[in-house]
Amino acid sequence: MKCGISFRGVEKTVELFNNINNLELDKIPSFTCIRKWLGRIGLYEMNREKEYRNDWIFIIDFTLELGKQKVLVVLGISQQQLESEIIPDGRGLHHKDVELLGLEIMDSTKGENIKQKLDEITSRVGKPIQIVADHGSDLARGIKLYQQEHEDLIYTHDVTHAMALLLKHELNSDDRYQSFIQKCNMCRQQLQQTELSFLSPPTQRSQCRYFNIERLTDWGLNLLNCNIDTVTKLVRNSDPSVINKKIIDKLGWLVDYQAELIRWNQMTVLTRTLETQVKKLGINQQSLTCFKENEFDIPKGELLDFQQHIYDYIITQSSHIKNEKTFLSTSDVIESLFGKYKQFSARAPFKEMGQMLLTICLSTMNLTNSLVKNALETISFTDVEIWLAEVFGQSMLSKRKTLFSDLVDDTETV
Repeated sequence: MKCGISFRGVEKTVELFNNINNLELDKIPSFTCIRKWLGRIGLYEMNREKEYRNDWIFIIDFTLELGKQKVLVVLGISQQQLESEIIPDGRGLHHKDVELLGLEIMDSTKGENIKQKLDEITSRVGKPIQIVADHGSDLARGIKLYQQEHEDLIYTHDVTHAMALLLKHELNSDDRYQSFIQKCNMCRQQLQQTELSFLSPPTQRSQCRYFNIERLTDWGLNLLNCNIDTVTKLVRNSDPSVINKKIIDKLGWLVDYQAELIRWNQMTVLTRTLETQVKKLGINQQSLTCFKENEFDIPKGELLDFQQHIYDYIITQSSHIKNEKTFLSTSDVIESLFGKYKQFSARAPFKEMGQMLLTICLSTMNLTNSLVKNALETISFTDVEIWLAEVFGQSMLSKRKTLFSDLVDDTETV
């Protein structure tokens, strides 16, 4: 769980250390045995009764794989723990700072269904005082329906998604930025199989591309500011004059974007400044003042509208916070858990939901000897199989095996 190693990798690693260190294990656990152990411990954590509190902060998001189902994941941390442990350390949430309060597999993600799931979780663990999530349409509707019955609930738009949406709004309609993106793609194709491949622009993400546009702007600005003689020295066994000509031919177009690159870079610095601040210090009534003190100087008349949009976000998100309290501003921890889960699910024969979902539960656990012992004594693998059958039914791999097993191999008669 810590290293993201595969089940077969664990089996081989234990076998390797057994041979090297003479551990003299009677039997090396097989990868299927390890998978079963983790499934049992994960199901134990999912079903474990959680503390009933009135200061929960819910962190909510969906994850999905192949098929029509989505999984609503609800993590929780108490507001007391946030203010007493996390914020004084000036850090973001770690996986083990949160508890898994809900893992709900849903065929339909209509707002009414999400609200129903939140009601069920509330009846088990207590009413939250804050929910942090992105503004996906179904999720936002479900939370707002829930909020109608809990008017004192604070619904916070995750700062990472909010800043990405702000950049998307500004840059999607910017013809110069769109042409810059196109030229980066062309440039990468032209350079990737040449001696100048190390100068290629970074690959852009197919999704969520506005979460890290500084990779492109930094690349462009760094190239414009680097010494061309240094570049030619890095290309061994080549004529410097030929290399210089290639650099000008393939990368000379960057000069036309120098002013825009500076402006786009300033935009990302503004958003990252806010993200760093509120992820470490939380969000409260002093957040706007703190941001104004920390932001860098912008030339007068440039990016003032963009800057005001950031101010508006801070004002909106802090307007419901009272009594000098500090709340959470980001759902990064749930995105990180999804990333770890997909490390494991990517190795499955089909990218469908199944037992691998329980790795989300495992990632939040402090796996002590006593906890593992109690989990394995409480949950059998039969319990895991029953849960899988009730929630998911027959797997895609099982369906395919059933289908193909009926086919007659008549290749020898051809």
